[in-house]
Parts: sequence; structure tokens; C-alpha cells
Amino acid sequence: MADYIVSIDAGNGGTNAVKSTPKGWRSIYFPSVRAAATGDTLGLGEQFEMQYEYVDWGQHRYVWGETALKVARRSIERHQGAFRYGDEFHQFLVNVAVGELGIKNGSIDLTLFAPPGMFVEARETMQRRFGEKKGKVALKFKSDDEPRVWTYERITVLPEGIGAAACFALDDMGQPIGDSDVLSGDSVILDMGMYTLDAIQMTDGNFNPETLATSTWEGQGIKAHILDPILRQVKKAGDDFTLLTIDDIDAVIRQGIQTNDYALRVAGHELDIEKALNKYATRYAEWIANNIIDGVFSGLRGIKSAILIGGGALMTQQHLSKWYPDKLLGFDKSEATRKIQAVEANAVGGIRLAKMRMAQQS
Repeated sequence: MADYIVSIDAGNGGTNAVKSTPKGWRSIYFPSVRAAATGDTLGLGEQFEMQYEYVDWGQHRYVWGETALKVARRSIERHQGAFRYGDEFHQFLVNVAVGELGIKNGSIDLTLFAPPGMFVEARETMQRRFGEKKGKVALKFKSDDEPRVWTYERITVLPEGIGAAACFALDDMGQPIGDSDVLSGDSVILDMGMYTLDAIQMTDGNFNPETLATSTWEGQGIKAHILDPILRQVKKAGDDFTLLTIDDIDAVIRQGIQTNDYALRVAGHELDIEKALNKYATRYAEWIANNIIDGVFSGLRGIKSAILIGGGALMTQQHLSKWYPDKLLGFDKSEATRKIQAVEANAVGGIRLAKMRMAQQS
């Protein structure tokens, strides 16, 4: 049995990672970006010089997540594209996330995710590439005295969405929730990510594999429908705003969701983007309703419930809930899901599914 159980949903926009703990789970999040770094210092100390973490991975040094956006913006790399699953950057994000969860050595039972429309090919690629060198990984953070070395003992790849469904059916120990009928009958999971939107119909908690090839909409995620339009509007506010990117918009939205402060601050100027966010979030919700909920799933007729997950869920749920009031199922509706955020649902569900599998095997 592995020393650790870890589940990671490394998406285009952000990396959500969860580690099993004796009483449940611990999660972290960071934007799925990185930049090459030197780690050079002038030796002036904390009072006069910016301090930041970096990681040595392979033969290179990188900063990642929020740090990359702050200190190395000009050379940012993004985790994008249909063929990114299992590639070097994907492995980097997963391994750094494992390190950020506090793991320094040992063996890991790892669960990963891929869009359902790309699942069959992506699963084979991911299991092969993460299993290279017998699953052994080595990396070193700036704050480490020695490199961290661990082994992926088992690599499981699941379609995005199945983890979220598991959150309603299993508890933190991976045990079935006896009185739960949330997934009985037909349900739909809408996973709104940075670049893709997944829409998957389930029956009694099980995927219909015949629908996997047509369940992913590429290029119809948060970036195209919300971030890009807001950025175009922001750049018209003045010269000091012209060099901003979607990363800046994404950061302010995340800040606003947590603190209700949607102020974008640049060069002494301040611009509140909450009105623009509401405008484009409403439009995105309309697009989803028209093209997917109504166009594909007949307005949810015959569907017992629809579950919204991913970053887009936080922006569109208030609108979709008004239009389909008796169908949308929020994570606040059951004790088993009350502490789970929509963006981390896949990763948390991955932990619960792994624990269920281990219990069945023991």
C-alpha cells in the first residue's frame, strides 16, 4: 500500500491538488503557469530584495503559479492544448503540486484527470509517461536541503466529472453514503474549465461511454467567454492597462470571489471589473443554456439534477439557478459536499474513489 494518496486535476487554468489525511483531505491550488528562473540574488537580504520560491526540475530552474506572474511575467509558459496530457509541463505541474502538499519521499497512489472527449488516448499517454523510470520523481525546492524523491506506485486516470459525482456518493473515507439518492436516475455534470467545457450525462452514477467522444467542447471555456472579453474592455481604460493579460483578469476574479474586492490595480490606477464580470458571466451562462442545456439536454427535461463544477461554475451558477431552479444541485446541498469548492470537486472525488478502491481490495 502506498504511503500517500494524492489526486490532482491539473487543468489549463489552474492546478487543484488534494492529499488524503487521517481525518479527510488537504487541498492546494495554483495557476497552471511557469517561467524559467535563475535564482540569482544580490545578497541584500529580505529588507531590500524580493524573496520567492523556485524549483529545480530536470536540468532547469523554474518559478510557477502566482510567483511566476509576479517575478517572471515576460517568459510565462501556459499549460494549453489538446495534447498536453502527460507532457513535460503536465508532469511538472503534478510533481510540483505533490511537493507543495508537503511530500518529500515515499510512494504515492496518484489519481489524474482528462477531459472525457479526449479520455481514451490521454489516459494511455498519461499512464505511460508518468510511469517512466518506474514512476520515480526527483525535484528540489529552493527551501530544501536535499532533493525530494518519491515513486508513483499506482497511476489512475479518470474522466473529468466522475470525481465530482463521487463527492455526492462517497464520504471522506471512501464509504458509500447510505441514504444518498443524489445520483439516482439521470444527471448531468457541467465542468467549466479555462479552455474546455465538458458536459456529461450519467445514469445512476455511471457514465455512458458512448457519449464520451461528444462531451467536450474545446475553446468554449472561461477564457473565450469571460477573460478575453473583459481584457479587451480593460485595455481601453488607458495606456497603463495595455500590457495586461488574462492572468491579471483571472487573479482579480479569484480575489473578488474570496474578498468581494474586484479592483484591478495598475500603476497607481484602480479599475473595478465587477460589472464587466457580471455582464460576461451572464452571457456565458446564456451560451451554456442555449447551446448545451437546451440544445443537447432538452432543457434538462427527464434529467433529475445538473451539477456545475470548475472555475466557471462560480461565475455562472447564480444565473443558471434562476433558469433551472429545480434542477441545479449545489455542493451546499449535502453534508458530504458542504466543505468542497466547485473548482476542487474532481480532485476531492479522486481521493474518495481511491479510498473506496483500496477498501474493496483489502
